[in-house]
This record gives sequence, C-alpha cells and structure tokens, in this order.
Amino acid sequence: MKSDAHNLERWISLSLRFGVWGSAVLMASGLIMTAVQSGSNPATTDNPTLSDLFGKFSSGALDGVAIMDAGLILLMFTPFLRVLTALAGFVSEKDLKFSLISLVIFLMLTGELVYSLR
Repeated sequence: MKSDAHNLERWISLSLRFGVWGSAVLMASGLIMTAVQSGSNPATTDNPTLSDLFGKFSSGALDGVAIMDAGLILLMFTPFLRVLTALAGFVSEKDLKFSLISLVIFLMLTGELVYSLR
C-alpha cells in the first residue's frame, strides 16, 4: 500500500511539473519569438479562443503571442491534469472515498470552466 501511495504521489508530481515547466517553456519561447520578430506582429488586446489557437497551430501560422497564449492555457489546465491524475490513481488503487472526492473536485472545476465560458 505504501508503494502505491508513493507511486501516486510521483505521478501527481510529474503532472504538476509537466504543466508548470511546459507552460514556462512555451511562454519563454513565445517571448523570445516575439522579440526576434521585432514588432512585425504586435500583441492585441483581444482574448484568443481555443479554436483560434488550434487553427494557428494546425495551419503553422504561429507567432510569439499565440505560443505565449498556449503556455498560459497549459498553466490554467494544470489543476485539471492534477485532479485527473489523482482520480486515475485512486481508481486504480480501488480507493472509493478518495476517488469520489477527486471526482467531485473535477466536476467542480469543470462546472466553473463551463460557467466562465458562457
């Protein structure tokens, strides 16, 4: 049981590190790319939508601001990733109590996201 808890903590730690370091790399590379482009693509005050960012990434028309926005979005989705990792770990350990708690927290996060996007 103790090794299972240790493995779950390791996976949660990895998910948090992935979110934070991945977003840091994206934001730093977007900042460098924006500085190299030297004003050819000024930042706008419009908030991009996810479909705008997916469109830029799929078409290859990336700019530094879009990469920084992707880093911010990854950072904002890190709590979702952490809760999903915990939920998967608790379900695999067959821990019903903490699985239900993690599910409720995930549903709360999802509800807040849906409410804020409408």
